[in-house]
Parts: sequence; C-alpha cells; structure tokens
Amino acid sequence: MINNFSIPADFKPKKIEEVAQLNEKYKGKAKINEIYGQITVGNLVGSGRANDLLPQVDFPMLESYVRKLDDQGIGFNYTLNTTCVGNQEFDQEFSRKLKDFLNQLDYIGIHCITVGMPSIVNIIKQGNYSFKLKISTVCQINNAEKALAYKRMGADAIVLDESVNRDFKTLKNIRKAFEQQVELIANVICHKNCIYEIFHHNQTSHDNDCNQSKKSIPFYSHRCMLQRCENPENLLKLAWIRPEDLIHYNDIGYYNFKIQGRQAAENGNILKTTEAYMMRMYDGNFMLLLDCFQPTNAFIVHLENKKLNDYITPFYRQDDFCNNYCEECQYCKKYIQTCCDYDQISETFNLANTFYREMEEDYK
Repeated sequence: MINNFSIPADFKPKKIEEVAQLNEKYKGKAKINEIYGQITVGNLVGSGRANDLLPQVDFPMLESYVRKLDDQGIGFNYTLNTTCVGNQEFDQEFSRKLKDFLNQLDYIGIHCITVGMPSIVNIIKQGNYSFKLKISTVCQINNAEKALAYKRMGADAIVLDESVNRDFKTLKNIRKAFEQQVELIANVICHKNCIYEIFHHNQTSHDNDCNQSKKSIPFYSHRCMLQRCENPENLLKLAWIRPEDLIHYNDIGYYNFKIQGRQAAENGNILKTTEAYMMRMYDGNFMLLLDCFQPTNAFIVHLENKKLNDYITPFYRQDDFCNNYCEECQYCKKYIQTCCDYDQISETFNLANTFYREMEEDYK
C-alpha cells in the first residue's frame, strides 16, 4: 500500500500542476490524494483556523479550484470543523441555511467534508449527500471507544487526536475498531496534552463568526508558544511524526497522513514539506519542516532531523513506554541534550518567554 497525504489548499491553480507532478514522481509509493480548505468570504460556518490567516476565497473561486483538482484526480476536502456556532445549529432557520450550503458543496463536487461537531454530523447524516464524512482532530479521538462512537454515527474517516501519535498500543486498538480510513497529523506543532486546546478551538470558532465585528485577543496562541518555549525538551513533546518514521505507522496499518499548515499556505512551502514525507527523508532543521518553512515566530531554533533517528524507537518497541508523566520519566530531556545545542536553545527560549510575557501584559 502507498502513503496518502491530505494537504492544505492555497487555491492557486498553478500549484495543482505541481501536485500532479509530485504524484507522478512518487507513483506507486505515495500520493497527495486530497487537498483541504474552505471559503473565507461569505462562509456560513468557520473552521479550525482563523480566517485572517487564510487565503481570501469566495464560492466561485472554490468551485473553479475543485474542478481543476478533479481533472487531476485529486479530491477536495471542505473543512467545516468549527467547534461552536453558538447553538445556532438547533435553530430551524440556521439549519436550513446550512443544508442549502451543503447542497451547494455537493453540487460542485466536494468529495469529503471534515466536521468538528456531532450536532452538525447529525444534520449532514439527514441529507443524501455524495461526499464522504470525516471527523476532525478537534473531536479529540484518542481511544477505540471514541472511534467506534463516530463510526456508529456514520463517519467514513477520522483524524486522530495528536496526543496518541506515539501511543502505538492505542493506535493499534483504534485501527482495529475503526476499519475504515484513519488519518494521523504528521507535522504537529501543538503542545501534547495541551490544557488550552479545546478552548483555543472555541475562541477561533467565535472569531470566525460572521456576526462578530471584533476579534479576540491572542491569549491562547501566546500560551501555546509559551508552552513550546518553556524548555528545549518540549520540542520533542509536540507529538510530530518524522518522514523517516512513517514506516513504523505503516507496520500497524496507518497509510493516511495529514499535513497541517493552512496558516502557511500562502507564504510557506507546503509542497516542500509534503515531498519530504512522500520520499520519507529530510535533511535539515526539523523545526522548519514542521512549520512548512514559515516559522510561527522569530525565535527560530535548530533541531537537526537526522539526529532524531532513534528517538521514536522505545515508543514502538515498548507498549506504554510513555506514561505522560514527564517529571518522572525525563526521557525527552535526556535525549535532546544529546542531539542539539541545549544551552543555545534555552537562551532563545528565554528571550521568547520574555517577549510573550510582556505581550500578555498589554492585554490584561
């Protein structure tokens, strides 16, 4: 079997040709089978990313883009993975508008929709749509029981919570329970088991509300960065999957991977990151790869990818290797001290902490 990749849309038609070229280059080994995104102009329901970070796209642009993808045999996944619409989904008028919108998406040939709310899943299942239903990572599917629950609801595919990316025992159980398409996010940049995650998603959902005239403060995005910059070993706790490590996931039945990075679609290099995963090899600063070559801040550190070759080994060889109690384990701290300039990264992180703490003072 080949590895399939779902990547962010930049909505630039000329990039579709580059995607097709990559698929031809890695034919029989890997394929970009899906591109995901959504409109940002006149959108009824938001997604997991703030609109101001995304390409400005209206419905006619989306329709044209989908047609061009279809000509290349590539599907489009519409991201409808907001976590809150202020209970509007229970309002008859809003529900009618949503169904009309879904009919439009179905008509133009959307092949899949990613959803983040069970109530919206229910609305979709009431219709007779041709597109497939994928459950978003924001639903935090991190065990077999949750996977089964969404399977019973009619999901065709699920994207797992990033926190289980290195829990191979749990991954095996989920794969056994959900026999259809199970997808993992490869280039994870969020702190593992982040206490702010669901609240950050909710904030983004409300920022995307077309009725909102004022955007909220960047409390959660800054807290995200503060967690990453707390200490160097946190870079290893981001639950990423290296290109070279895909083989270990293939061994337990995982062949579908998502490249996150819609915020980097316009100014980053999504295809450079994707190709590294397609050929299962990357030389260079792994942190740049994770960010799709558009760093999320100015505090750039260097983590040489090849020096991480053995990091994943105990996770797949030993069930329950990680007990999520870092103070007791210290594996990540000991490992990173062997593969990078620990003091230099610490110095950079101290600067980052000072910067973000001072930023917090501005909006208290």
